[in-house]
Amino acid sequence: MRALATLTLAGCLSGVSCSASDAGAPHGVAYLDDAQFRRTELTASLVNPANGYSQLRLAHYATGGAADWDLLPEWNPPVEPIAASELDAPKGAVTAPISPSATALALPESVASEDDPELIALGAAAFTRYPVQLAPYMSVALASRDAAAQYGLWVDAGLGVGGVVRVKLPDGTSTTAVTCSTCHAAPTGGSIVMGLPNASLDVGAAMLDSGNVADASLAAAVAAWGPGRIDVTTSAGTEPVALSDLRPVRWLSHLHHDATLTVLDRTTLAIRIETLIITSQSQAVRPPRVVALALAAYVASLADALPSMDVAARASAQGARVFASQCASCHVPPALTGPPVALDIVGTDPTLGLSADRGTGTYRVPSLHGVGTRGPLLHDGTVPSLDAMFDPARITSSFTQRLHGAGAVPGHPFGLGLSDADRASLVAYLRAL
Repeated sequence: MRALATLTLAGCLSGVSCSASDAGAPHGVAYLDDAQFRRTELTASLVNPANGYSQLRLAHYATGGAADWDLLPEWNPPVEPIAASELDAPKGAVTAPISPSATALALPESVASEDDPELIALGAAAFTRYPVQLAPYMSVALASRDAAAQYGLWVDAGLGVGGVVRVKLPDGTSTTAVTCSTCHAAPTGGSIVMGLPNASLDVGAAMLDSGNVADASLAAAVAAWGPGRIDVTTSAGTEPVALSDLRPVRWLSHLHHDATLTVLDRTTLAIRIETLIITSQSQAVRPPRVVALALAAYVASLADALPSMDVAARASAQGARVFASQCASCHVPPALTGPPVALDIVGTDPTLGLSADRGTGTYRVPSLHGVGTRGPLLHDGTVPSLDAMFDPARITSSFTQRLHGAGAVPGHPFGLGLSDADRASLVAYLRAL
C-alpha cells in the first residue's frame, strides 16, 4: 500500500526488538525453506514483468543480492486489539498506551503442510492481529463510537474495533496499525464476516482528517476515494480500487483486479501477502514467512463458508438456466471465474488495467462465489448492487445510482439485454451465491 505508507521502522533496521530470522529446522514446505523455489514461483506468476509491481519484486525478492528483502529484519511485534469498551472512555481509545500484556503471535516450531490446522489457526489469529501497516491516522476513528462509525470501523465486543491494533515499536513507544481484517471484514447479520470487504471503511477521510496528507495534489486524489476504496498501487493516490472480497480467493486464477499475478498454487498467495506487508512497511521489515503462509492458508479456507451453486439453483432455477446460457462462458463453473478479459471486451474504466504500476491490459474475471453479499461491484466499486449492475440504465446518462461520481457506468453489458423476467431471475440466482 505505497500510497498509505506513513511511518517507517528505522529502529528495526538495527535489529532492536525485532525477532530472529525464521530460518531453522526444515518445515517440509518449500516456500518456507527454499529461496530458489520462492524466486521461481514469483517469476512464473508475474503476468507483466515490465510493470512497476513486477519490477520492484524482481529487484528485491529472493535475489541473493545485497538488496534482497530476505535480509530485512523479521518483525513479529507485541500487539493488542483496540477493545470496543475503550471507545466509551472520555477521550475514546486515542490516548491509551499499549499494555504490558500485549503479545506477539505465537509461531509454530514446524509446519507439516500448507493445510496444517495449526497453520490455519495462526492465519486466523494473524488476520485480526498482525500489523500489516502502521496507521497513526486511524486515531481519528478511535475517539468514540460515533467516530468509529463515521470512518467505517466495525465494532465488536469480542474482536475489538475494526481490526485496529496497538503495536509496540522498537523504541518502546506504540502506535496504531491496521490488520487484514480492517479492510477485509464487515458486519453482516449481527456478526463480523471475515474476508468480506468493508465497504464502509473510509481510509481517505481518516488520512485527511488526521492531517496525514500535506501535499495538495495527493489530498485531492485521496478525497476522491470515498468509502470502500483505496489506492494500493500508486504514491499519487490516483488509482483507487474497491476493497476485494477475500472469501472466494481459493477459486481465483489471477490476483489483483488487473490480473497482475497468475495463481500457480498456494505459494503465489503467500508471496503476494509477504511482499504486500514488506512494501506497506516501507521496505524496512518483513513478516515471519510462516505468518504469510498462514494468512494464505486461512484466506483459502474462507471459501468453505460460502453457499454452493446448488443452493443458488434452488433459490432460482430459471436464474441458473439464464446464468448457464449468458454468463458461464466467462464465469466458468465450478470456480465461477476464468481467464482475464481484455479491456476493450469488458469495456469498463480502463485506467487501472493500463496502469504503469500493475497494468496487464486485462481485468481478472472475479469469482461470483459470494457475490450476493459482496457489496459494491466492478474493480472501482462504482456499482452499488446486483440490481444496479443489471439495470439497463446503468450505461446511460440517466443512471442515478453510481457511486464515486455521477452518470453512466459503462462496460460489462452482459445481461443488460435480457427480458425483465430473466434479469430478475438471474439477479435472484446471483444473490443466493
